Amino acid sequence: MRSLLTLSLIGLLLLAACSYTITVDLPSQTFQVPPLPNTQGMILYKKDPLSFSPPPVAPKSVVILGTLEANQPLSTTLGFYVRLKDPSACQDLGQAYLCPIGADDERAGEARFEESASAPLTLGGRNLTQGVAQGRFWLGLEVQGLPSQGGVFTLKDPKAMLTVGF
Repeated sequence: MRSLLTLSLIGLLLLAACSYTITVDLPSQTFQVPPLPNTQGMILYKKDPLSFSPPPVAPKSVVILGTLEANQPLSTTLGFYVRLKDPSACQDLGQAYLCPIGADDERAGEARFEESASAPLTLGGRNLTQGVAQGRFWLGLEVQGLPSQGGVFTLKDPKAMLTVGF
């Protein structure tokens, strides 16, 4: 019995050792946000998804790291969502869609601006992992907390850290 337990533990350790992390560079994303009054609980998605060549192996999990830059100093927290389904059924704003938060939207992270025009951003979640595996997903910006006059936000040099293996 004791040797079976020891072998099981060794097996689990070997399986854990078979996981590794790879880094995938993603294209920068710019969000042009028009003035949007009374839009609490809404997400702004660019019309075009973030598209890239999918990784050669399916990831177990994904974390995206980057810096969000604004065109003006802010003191707010902005939420990000990931969607796998085309948001074209939402309100068309020309360059983007405005969608109510729903079942297709998964909160992936947030950027906290503290009287600055730059904030670190870390994103993760089930939709993000599946989207990176497919090489396509929509990244949305929660409208609540945005300046009333709108603005420009750029996710600079995002890198996806993929955990792959058994």
